[in-house]
Amino acid sequence: MGSSDRESLETSVVVVSHNEGENLLRTVHSLLDALPPASEIIVVDDTSTDGSIEALPVDRIRVVRPETRLGISAARNLGASVSRGEILIFSDAHVDVRPGFLEPLRSTLNRPGVGAVGPLVSTRGAEDHKGCGFRWRDAGLNIEWLSGQGRGTTPYPVPMLVGCFMAVRRDAFVDVGGFDADMIVYGYEDAELSMRLWVLGYQCLLVPEVDVTHLFRSTHPYAVNWAATLHNLLRVAVVHFSAERYRRVVACLKGQDALPSALALLLDGNASERRREIKDRRKRDDEWYFREFHMHW
Repeated sequence: MGSSDRESLETSVVVVSHNEGENLLRTVHSLLDALPPASEIIVVDDTSTDGSIEALPVDRIRVVRPETRLGISAARNLGASVSRGEILIFSDAHVDVRPGFLEPLRSTLNRPGVGAVGPLVSTRGAEDHKGCGFRWRDAGLNIEWLSGQGRGTTPYPVPMLVGCFMAVRRDAFVDVGGFDADMIVYGYEDAELSMRLWVLGYQCLLVPEVDVTHLFRSTHPYAVNWAATLHNLLRVAVVHFSAERYRRVVACLKGQDALPSALALLLDGNASERRREIKDRRKRDDEWYFREFHMHW
């Protein structure tokens, strides 16, 4: 995942973009204004057709262009593979950061056992609406945002960090194998990586001192195939859950028109093999994880 033949930097920010329009330029300028000199921004242009890449300040960032559409997970892994930072930050292409955001994330990542950290996430245009990580609400893997109310400013553990902006130590990212590149296009990649970090012995901490604004939108600037997203959900369950918990997930999803297609995609993949690999390495199981974060279903 790293580049041993290049001089290392302190921090690399990987931004994946697919037809993000003006949001991409706004995000990049926000990062440039806030990052210290010993850092870099890598934009992975995942086959955009809207010309948004041409507007970027090319002298201050690196652009990587895969030949075919990769999707979020594989594109982030590609960006990480050409990066030089000891800290990897994965950012959506529609966020705003504030000066000073990096130091609290960096100091928290330096704690023993911490693999990844994330900020408060505010809603662009409604900044009073803040999320502090999330967890699964039910067997359909619908998410429940955590409020963090009464938590103060001290970093604390959360079951899942929000993928729109998360920082990972390079050594931890390499150790767990990066994002699951077999996730299709979009969906559940942040939940899966967070859970994998936890079961492999790392901690995911929320850093409430840092607040990043994110554009939440009802539609995407690209087509989202529900069967593919449902495949990602099922892949998480196959790889990480007990057989009984997996059965509960499938039972909850019965009646979904896309379920047969999603199951077919799952059977075509390597989820069972990956389950064995993770199980052989994990230090905590899914029962510990669900109990630790009060997800009772």
